[in-house]
Amino acid sequence: MSSPAARCAVRGQLGEFLMSKAIVEEVLTNLKREVPSFEDIRVDGVCLGWGFTAVRLSTGDVGLCHSLLGEMPLACCQIVRQSGTLAGSAAAGLAELAKSWNLGERVVGLGTISALSQIILKRGSQGFAMMEGNILDELDIKPTDTVAMVGNIRPFVEPVRRKASNLLIFERGGRFDEGVLPDTACEELLPEADVVIITGSAIANGTIERLLQLSQTAREVGVVGPSASIVPDPLFKRGADIVGAMIVTDADKALRIVAEGGGTPQLRAAVRFVTMKPKSGKDRTRSQEKS
Repeated sequence: MSSPAARCAVRGQLGEFLMSKAIVEEVLTNLKREVPSFEDIRVDGVCLGWGFTAVRLSTGDVGLCHSLLGEMPLACCQIVRQSGTLAGSAAAGLAELAKSWNLGERVVGLGTISALSQIILKRGSQGFAMMEGNILDELDIKPTDTVAMVGNIRPFVEPVRRKASNLLIFERGGRFDEGVLPDTACEELLPEADVVIITGSAIANGTIERLLQLSQTAREVGVVGPSASIVPDPLFKRGADIVGAMIVTDADKALRIVAEGGGTPQLRAAVRFVTMKPKSGKDRTRSQEKS
């Protein structure tokens, strides 16, 4: 029989996932409304690489999501039970996998949502402003700030340390670099941060909504990464001030890089980096404003 603590942990994980599922529902609603001929779009192919998963649509658009293999309890050699049947399926149906309890299926579903979102990101939207460049150039990090980074985003570490007084890094599972805290410490430490940077992988693993809740007292909150390359409105609604995303500019090269086990350093040759902010300014209410 499981202990009360274990049951509480399971209930907490269940709550996080259900809240994250609401974000997926809102993104899908936006896509159905804004993407032309949404129901007619098919999936040309899916590649689940070691670092990222890529989904290519019949429109030629490619979406990316972190594969999160380190978080998956693999049974035998299977990651996605529908493998062999994904290509040719309706993109609308495959996108629904982002609501699955199975993490492998969720990654494929979010990759499909990312691919569908590319259609909107490339043309722009009335709801958000888009700028070329790195999210670090847009975040207002002050010399006295404590910055919390959920996900050990190594290219960000030294630049942030040069700008801020203190950097807290949280990571889930696997091996930890020196000074990196387990992500369970977010519950205690995230509300103390002046600036929070959250990996887009939190959308895929179902923790994004709770992380945004814990970041409500931060002066500025950013979500960043290939997995964050989705229609950003639901993230703004829940407290993100800025989203750093990728727009795939060379679909063939991006797919080849993913298939060959490449990551962000290699993908730079096939994407452009953009940042997105709500046009209406801050889209949330702070329980406490930090000056």
